[in-house]
Amino acid sequence: MASSDTVSRLINYDVHSEYMRPSQRHTLLHVPSDYHGQSAVPLILGLHGKEQPPAEFDDHTQFSKSSFGGIVVYPEGIKLQWTGDPESPPRKEVDDITFINVLIDHLQRDYNIDASRIYVAGFSNGGGLAALLAGDPKASGRIAAFAMSSAAVYEDEALKEPLFSHCHPSRLPVSILEFHGDSDPVIHYDGKTTPDGPSYPVWQWVMEWAKRNTGKTDNTRTLLYDGKVEKYAFHSDDAREVLVHYYVHGFGHGWPTKRPLNNDEQRHGPTYFDGTPIVLDFFSRFTLPADDSRQ
Repeated sequence: MASSDTVSRLINYDVHSEYMRPSQRHTLLHVPSDYHGQSAVPLILGLHGKEQPPAEFDDHTQFSKSSFGGIVVYPEGIKLQWTGDPESPPRKEVDDITFINVLIDHLQRDYNIDASRIYVAGFSNGGGLAALLAGDPKASGRIAAFAMSSAAVYEDEALKEPLFSHCHPSRLPVSILEFHGDSDPVIHYDGKTTPDGPSYPVWQWVMEWAKRNTGKTDNTRTLLYDGKVEKYAFHSDDAREVLVHYYVHGFGHGWPTKRPLNNDEQRHGPTYFDGTPIVLDFFSRFTLPADDSRQ
């Protein structure tokens, strides 16, 4: 299948469950043109940043034009924001954690999704939602791996209710890949000076996941691109890189790619590498056991 051989359309889902109000959600859907439903295919959910249209995040990540070979979905947050932002409503009013779980249910109903190969990638506020899903008992049990760039992970005092401090994954380790620049003007690496309220210092958040995953913080540091990128890998007991953090010198707020993008003022222009192939390679290493996947 050619890398760009997908059928794309905007679909609406009437989404509701006993835990959330009925609402209609818009979703950008990419289905391989050779999909006929006989064989199960993997799924990526791409979560856009705050005020970022799903089509723009699709353009930045290029998942739908990659060699992934599965279904790619870019859902749209209400008013282009997600649970986890300081300005977003409390969960009792808009609950995007439940929404993503219900959306997966809808997609599994409508398509032959391989329940062991469901993945989530998010940027900024969407990266924050990905972090919340990684700590959610239901989502963490059905999503095989998570990837985030410039993830907006806020401390409780910045939010209307505690969110990121309540982390209860139903399985461990949870496979996570995170990119973050040391010059991010929106979600500061140190967290304390983030403009919209304190976010978790990125390294602290990574270390908390390392401890949660394996009880250890030992890691392997690799210098890339003449030391401009530092890769930190935390290994599971079976020696897989289950938690990976890329510390990118001089990088701002965006999805890493060597292409110029429309947010280059915040992103500070093209960076040293393309993040999407790294994400796809990371995802390919993780498949949920059959008894852990949720139909």
